[in-house]
Amino acid sequence: MKIKISKILKENIFLKKEIEKLYLIREISYKIVSNLNLSDLLKIIMEIVKESLMVEACSLLLLNSKKEELYFEVALGEKGDTLKRYTVKVGEGIAGKIAQTRAPIIENNVESSNIFNPKFDYLTSFKTKSVLGVPMLYKDELIGVIEVINKKSDKPFDYEDLDLLQTIANEAAVAIKNALLYNNLKSLFFDTIESLVNAIDAKDPYTHGHSKRVSELSYLIGKELNLDSDYLEKIRLAGLLHDIGKIGVEDDILRKKDKLSEDELMEIKKHPIIGKNILAPIDLLEDIIKGIEEHHERYDGKGYPKGLKGEEISLIGRIISVADSLDALISDRPYRKGISLNLAIDRIKEEKGKQFDPSIVEALLSLYRKGLLKCSGF
Repeated sequence: MKIKISKILKENIFLKKEIEKLYLIREISYKIVSNLNLSDLLKIIMEIVKESLMVEACSLLLLNSKKEELYFEVALGEKGDTLKRYTVKVGEGIAGKIAQTRAPIIENNVESSNIFNPKFDYLTSFKTKSVLGVPMLYKDELIGVIEVINKKSDKPFDYEDLDLLQTIANEAAVAIKNALLYNNLKSLFFDTIESLVNAIDAKDPYTHGHSKRVSELSYLIGKELNLDSDYLEKIRLAGLLHDIGKIGVEDDILRKKDKLSEDELMEIKKHPIIGKNILAPIDLLEDIIKGIEEHHERYDGKGYPKGLKGEEISLIGRIISVADSLDALISDRPYRKGISLNLAIDRIKEEKGKQFDPSIVEALLSLYRKGLLKCSGF
């Protein structure tokens, strides 16, 4: 009877641990699906690792295959920030050995280990007593290594810990690969957009590089306003595309060196609507399209094409309006020379609450005081 009870208890403990592991993997999978920002994603995964395995420190190292070395992408623990300055050669120390052999390592007494490298303990004054490390593999490709160091309970790492960490590492490898593919696609998308924008800017030699500068400044203003990363990407893209409608304006008007006639001005003023119509079929660009359509609206309602006022104008439209105006003021035009950044800032300040949203002008002034406008080429 005692043997049966013991067996039932063991089975229940095993079942409980398996259920806990499944819940943990489900939590990681949910976070992976809802987050393609690689930096945020990896930090979340490693915080789960640190809490689940109850360790003093943990690191996620990614492989730089060209240099044959690992670099610390995430390092949690007392000396984590210090570690991120260094790299590990493949084959060096426990992490390097895992990368070399693509096999996990449990080392519960590093002082007696012939592969443990104490270099990082010397550099950080951290005392490593035990290490568990596993490779992150995507199919046959090595992505990196996850290490956990020193159980808080002073218990040794065991094969249950190894199994749990390897399961997490497998999930992390898929997440990292997906995020890298997403980032590569995003870079390709932005490069394609930039090529298109350069072609549009080339229609008017006096505005060459204007769209890229407006995009960068709009992004900086958004960052100063503490907007989230997804929204900042929308601002950046809208800044690049804000003048796409000029593709529908005659070259003779865009390149005219004399003052424009009323009819010609009316043609130029059509470019926000033309831009909107070009991009309208792309549902995913809804927020961006509003910014493109509204970047010539004024805070006081005297702008175009709709005469919107205040916060009726989209936030992206209000941001691009400021960035676009600053770049126009400091740039040479066929009918006038550009003015200095200092003078341009004064002009923007004069229009605070009139042409421009006061909060966005304040964000621009903050960037100016910090010297970030000059650093960005303005």
